[in-house]
Amino acid sequence: MRSLLAILFLLFFCSPLVAQTFHAILIADTRDPVLRYSCQEDLNNMSLRLEGIAKKINYQYHQVLCINEQFGKLGMLKAMAEVQCSPQDVVFYYYTGHGYNTTEQTSIFPLLYLKDDNNTELESVHAILKTKKPRLCITLGDCCNNLLADSRSMRPVPPLFKGIGVTPDLSILSRLFAQTEGDILITSAKRGEKAAAHSSLGSFYSFAWLEALDNAASNNSSISWETLLNDAENRLQEEMKVFPDSIRHHSQWVIGLKDSPPIEPVGPSPIVTFDQINKFLNTLADEDLPFTKRNALRIQKQQEYFASSATVDIYINSPEKPVERPPIENFLKRIVSTARLIDRFNFVEKMSTCSQDGKYTLVTLQEVRSSR
Repeated sequence: MRSLLAILFLLFFCSPLVAQTFHAILIADTRDPVLRYSCQEDLNNMSLRLEGIAKKINYQYHQVLCINEQFGKLGMLKAMAEVQCSPQDVVFYYYTGHGYNTTEQTSIFPLLYLKDDNNTELESVHAILKTKKPRLCITLGDCCNNLLADSRSMRPVPPLFKGIGVTPDLSILSRLFAQTEGDILITSAKRGEKAAAHSSLGSFYSFAWLEALDNAASNNSSISWETLLNDAENRLQEEMKVFPDSIRHHSQWVIGLKDSPPIEPVGPSPIVTFDQINKFLNTLADEDLPFTKRNALRIQKQQEYFASSATVDIYINSPEKPVERPPIENFLKRIVSTARLIDRFNFVEKMSTCSQDGKYTLVTLQEVRSSR
């Protein structure tokens, strides 16, 4: 009897736990004559990044591809059918290829342009995946959403994202992917807009989204999906500012997440989010805007965001130490005056401090200099 009880104890208490799984369903139009190289680059970048996230949050990684001859509705449905979820799993669906919308469609999200001409709505794909009942379901479509099926615009080479040696914070990735419950539906272009891509370097929005994720994981101590997606949108617009308004597109999303417990701040809570700081600084450096408008914005936001005695630590590209620590007013004036030298700012929240009233007293920034 004791032997039987011992065996039952071992079976019950010592059986290996079923690991949580990060399911990645990656759909890429790798044979399209226009987008094949761009889609292949998107596929490589997204696959590498998602696998890395799964490893860091200690999830098994299960990847299902729909490419080449499988790229069609039947192939996509087969790929989706391979995913069987447990209640704590994550499902991430990513589509890169052509897309469009029609006047008959009611959804603000695009139709995916599949090679068997059996096209389907991105929103419908998201609904199917939600029925699998994962803890977190994210659907991202990087494709056109205009009212005619057409090729994407081509984009210039973006500036490389260069870190400044801040250690990535695994708690950020854990909060986004392992501690969040619900669903998110994202597309790279609003209804009526075409999306942009580079013929060999990948899609505009995918690049901006991955860069925003990198920046958040490296430079931030707190994050939400809303601020991350806002930052990705800000970065998308920064990349596209060389294009006329008729070509520029804007990402959109719908977030349906259950309330998460709030993050307890280590110190005083800032009155402004990191994506707002990033947007503000990059707007000051946008030469497409009149000097008078940027200067007026500088004066307004300086008083709102920063203490009067605030200083700035500036890292140029990726050196070991900041090159200077000027007063905030001098620094902001310099941005407005020398915008043509600057490609991008990245705000480093981890290495910044704020006062009890939430205004920043020390601002740490990475300044990516223009190669022009």
